[in-house]
Amino acid sequence: MIRITDKSLCCGCTACVNACPVQCIVMRRDREGFDYPVANPDICINCGKCETVCPVLNPRSESAPLAAFAARSEADMEGCSSGGLFPMLAGKFIQEGGVVYGAAFMEDMTVGHVDVTDVDGLERLKGSKYVQSDPYAVFEEVRDLLKDGGHVLFAGTPCQIAGLHDFLGERKEGLITVDIACHGVPAPGLWEKYVSALERRFGGRLRDVSFRDSSKSWRHYGVKFDIQTEDGLYSRHVSNMSDPYMALFLQDMTLRPSCYSCPARKGRSGSDITLGDLWNVSEAAPEFDDDRGTSLVLVNTAVGQRLFESLVKDGLRVLAVDKETAVKRNSGFAADVKIPEKREEFFKGIHSSKDIIGYMNSYVVCKSMVRIIYEKVHTFMSGIKKKIIR
Repeated sequence: MIRITDKSLCCGCTACVNACPVQCIVMRRDREGFDYPVANPDICINCGKCETVCPVLNPRSESAPLAAFAARSEADMEGCSSGGLFPMLAGKFIQEGGVVYGAAFMEDMTVGHVDVTDVDGLERLKGSKYVQSDPYAVFEEVRDLLKDGGHVLFAGTPCQIAGLHDFLGERKEGLITVDIACHGVPAPGLWEKYVSALERRFGGRLRDVSFRDSSKSWRHYGVKFDIQTEDGLYSRHVSNMSDPYMALFLQDMTLRPSCYSCPARKGRSGSDITLGDLWNVSEAAPEFDDDRGTSLVLVNTAVGQRLFESLVKDGLRVLAVDKETAVKRNSGFAADVKIPEKREEFFKGIHSSKDIIGYMNSYVVCKSMVRIIYEKVHTFMSGIKKKIIR
């Protein structure tokens, strides 16, 4: 029977909940706002399946990718966090009769995994969602689709991919998995508190959010909220460090305990393809260095390689890059993430504060002047480089 005594040893993938044959496990939210499995000992039959499918208890060995690429799909970049790779990949999969699963905002702005069977539906899956998604309801759907001979592309965090693979068992025909370069996920409960606070402050309902709005700059992206008020739709755009929710995420303050030493990061999820931001584009692929967004693609398996090669044939712009050079400056490939000194203190106070936005702002650490000057100089030099190239 699964028992969570150390919360750093549970990634919240829900594989154990899905695997239980008597449905004795449910996910319950703790005071930090994360969901954890809780088993009912009166119903449990001690079959051990919950422990067998746990990616934390059964970690995979780290594996190196077959190849690494800088890539960009010019036609699919709008609304995406980086180079538009996922909508191009998912669109092709759907056009060939497959079903795509990925994280989407729900009507109440919570985040969960949904299935998409038409290209128009991919709009919901675009863009980064810096909230831990709930994949519980779809694991069994994926299994049943594969049993019936269907084709599934499942996208998620490394721990979700690892959990799905462990839940399904041996490698399933018709399944392609894509994970993101993830350095951690914030608490869903904290996000829900923040949404409620924003709606009270602006007197409306939050209808959409872009955590990575790159309309002005990919490197120095902002956060954009669309809030429906009685007077119409109000859009609020701020820099990433000016929004306390985003700033605390970037400072690693609000991550799930297991994220600080993730069991599935760095090639241990079993995914076919890994997608991320090529933040080190100036060194790894200077041809793409125009501040519009470039994706880093790690092809991990032969299955992933065949799918990626089909995208290249369809016009995807790619450049082979050195993997070690490419992953620099992307924390999603770090072995571990340091736990902030004030993390425990921060979460202890989130329930007692009457002004959650002010409370969150009080824990935001401003960038050093050295860092600000560096970023401004880097942006200026990139602009000069673009003019020279043109």
